[in-house]
Amino acid sequence: MASDDDIRRALEQRLLLHRRRFLGLAAAGAGALVLGACSTSGDQEAEPAPEAGDDGDPTTTTTIAPDEVPPAEGIDGDPFLLGVASGDPDPTSVVLWTKLATDLTDPTGLGGLGEVDHAVRWEVATDEGFDDVVAAGIEPAPAELGHSVHVTVDGLDADAWYWYRFRIGDRTSPVARTRTAPAEGAAVDELRLAFASCQLRTAGHWTAYDHLVADEPDLVAFLGDYVYEYPGGTGDLAIPLDDEPRTLAEYRILYAAYQRDPKLQAAHAVAPWVITWDDHEVENNYAADVPEDDADAADFDERRRAAYQAFWEAHPLRTDPPADDGSLQVYRSLAWGALADLFVLDGRQYRTDQPCGGGVAIDATECEDLDTPVSTMLGTEQEAWLTDGLEASEATWKVLAQQTVVKALVLGNIVLNVDQWDGYPSARRRLLEGIADADIDNVVVLTGDIHAGGAADLRVPDAGSDGDIVAHELVAPGISSPGLGALADAVAGAGLDLAYANFSDNGYVRCTITPERWRTEFVVVDTIGADTSPASVAGTVDLQAGTPGLTTVS
Repeated sequence: MASDDDIRRALEQRLLLHRRRFLGLAAAGAGALVLGACSTSGDQEAEPAPEAGDDGDPTTTTTIAPDEVPPAEGIDGDPFLLGVASGDPDPTSVVLWTKLATDLTDPTGLGGLGEVDHAVRWEVATDEGFDDVVAAGIEPAPAELGHSVHVTVDGLDADAWYWYRFRIGDRTSPVARTRTAPAEGAAVDELRLAFASCQLRTAGHWTAYDHLVADEPDLVAFLGDYVYEYPGGTGDLAIPLDDEPRTLAEYRILYAAYQRDPKLQAAHAVAPWVITWDDHEVENNYAADVPEDDADAADFDERRRAAYQAFWEAHPLRTDPPADDGSLQVYRSLAWGALADLFVLDGRQYRTDQPCGGGVAIDATECEDLDTPVSTMLGTEQEAWLTDGLEASEATWKVLAQQTVVKALVLGNIVLNVDQWDGYPSARRRLLEGIADADIDNVVVLTGDIHAGGAADLRVPDAGSDGDIVAHELVAPGISSPGLGALADAVAGAGLDLAYANFSDNGYVRCTITPERWRTEFVVVDTIGADTSPASVAGTVDLQAGTPGLTTVS
């Protein structure tokens, strides 16, 4: 059995690695204590974007007795108030996450644990009772990373379900389940994918998650606006901030107010998630280093740095913390056997500023800079990475998980929202014409942001109702964010060539994907005004592999 001194020395080495990465210093070796599979983490290059499983060099390993648990010194109360999560699975590994906190309104943002570094034991088993533990280890929960824990557990079987938990002292986290992806190139009969977005906490209860959990999906994709920067709310829906967050401590408090919710925790516990961000993780409609309000420009860099750091701390991402310059690469890819390649995009960090001063209902005839060749949604490097990935993909389905609507939503000369791809028409043409020129089939775009469910074919030479179909877009309603309101009737009656549209209901999207067909069901709830709600399928659309064009089933 390893002695306390052995464990302490190994943890000090592991914590040193975290700190050096966090500060942008040279990488250093570290001892990760594991039983069975390896816990790995490594530096990511800025280019190319990582694939799931591209995790750098594995740390060294030291076998320890399976019952070693770090002490909970100075911790008074349950440190697992924020639950657990997993994400970014590949055929042999998955990222496990938790974040220690006992006081979710602690004004320092450190969850009542202060500047003291802690550590946890993590365990992975093939059964819910943990009779067959196949991997275990000890991982730091350093104060400078908000006591967050990110463990990449390697050496797992492909296409397999597992259970996991964390322990510290006499406390044990909730037990959750996760899974690995199928082996590279393996034939896959079916993928059950759920995707969602836009969960404004103060707007109502997250009743949709009860039904998503009951579906038991293989994978959940979240497409941005996981948190909103707005304070307010009452009771269980209250955000304990007096103003919008601007510091790291305030963003940490914001995330805690969201992640304390038991419905969200249950959704994280049912399956691994793949997460990207949109604007509200920082502030509404920001574009790269440009804030929504020009008056905030002087302080925006520090605000964005804080928001990016808090985002990384709050999620099971297969990436390192933000770089020295404050940037955080979240675009990445993962594969699901021969069935699907998923490209997770970042439409915020690298985009050019919105044209025409931003805003909604822009008259295109009065906006000279609406369509300029230099405008970009993804940035040059991410565009090239995506193009290369799509052209190289041999999977049946090529899936883009991203933020804003690609389909043209234009009423006459009025562009509804230039924060969407409508504000970046040259970038949209490059995307869709690139797909067409390379003769890439079965491209499906998953979208959030607009608080409305929708489905549409995407065409060239434009994204309207003319031209050849080259891709297909599925849009998630908001989990709780309000719909389009008075604008809904105008959009619904505008003849926008939509296979499905629902501009008012909240919910999520359920996809059943096979080598022959992609079926999409739009699940909506009756209400977010109560803690529970019935749900129903408001619409179903099908897409046959190799045959362009969505078909409305119901």
